[in-house]
Amino acid sequence: MKQVVIITGSSKGIGRELAELYHRNGYEVFGLARTTCEAGFSQIACDVSSFESVSGAVSEIIRRAGRVDLLVNNAGYGISGAIENVSLADSQAITGVNFLGVFHCVKAALPHLRASRGKIINVSSVAALLPLPFQAFYSATKSAVYAFTLALENEVAPFGVQVCCILPGDASTAFTANRKKGGAEGVYADIAERSVAVMEKDELGGMSARYVAQKIYGISRRRRLPLVKIIGRKYQVLYGLSCLFPSNIVNAITRKLYCPKPR
Repeated sequence: MKQVVIITGSSKGIGRELAELYHRNGYEVFGLARTTCEAGFSQIACDVSSFESVSGAVSEIIRRAGRVDLLVNNAGYGISGAIENVSLADSQAITGVNFLGVFHCVKAALPHLRASRGKIINVSSVAALLPLPFQAFYSATKSAVYAFTLALENEVAPFGVQVCCILPGDASTAFTANRKKGGAEGVYADIAERSVAVMEKDELGGMSARYVAQKIYGISRRRRLPLVKIIGRKYQVLYGLSCLFPSNIVNAITRKLYCPKPR
């Protein structure tokens, strides 16, 4: 019997690469995304920010496949700009996708994952551990995913469900081009624009989506999932070093790297 995998954010980037990889290796894959794409795996149009949409998609998967063995919560996007200037609508939208989307999918799929003693992989970011200026809402939502995963693992471990939080470093994907830019008006305009430019240069020079997908795939195949896994050796070292210093020192270094003084 084929293992059944649900992957959110499967229309592009890491999610697309991951869905294709599982499909090639004999899994029955269901990709959830707002827009579908031409692919070999099955796809269901779904808005993860809506529990009704997610619940309907999971019900359809159960109708067609009868089970769920692995849930990969990968859907997410970024917004940039100064906290003071980010609109309430934008803050609510990114929370709805990046954090509540994970909750919605876990809530809908967990009864079936208990039955199969399955696995949950939540994709967070190194920015959850090392928050970035002018990407506060992205960092905050990914931090929420990190905390949510650790709490979830304690709740579901007695039922045989394994949980893992993946924290990739910079990756060269459509995420950069799709970032919603704003909140850089007024006194923040110059510093925010230059700060985000530095981050986007790092992203474009980062790991490929295929590389990250291969790492996630390999981790998911382990008999015992790690609770937390940073992807990218450089980022593992950076986080390890950050743990050696007080938070104010780490924050000062981050400010030095990403907050150039106003012209």
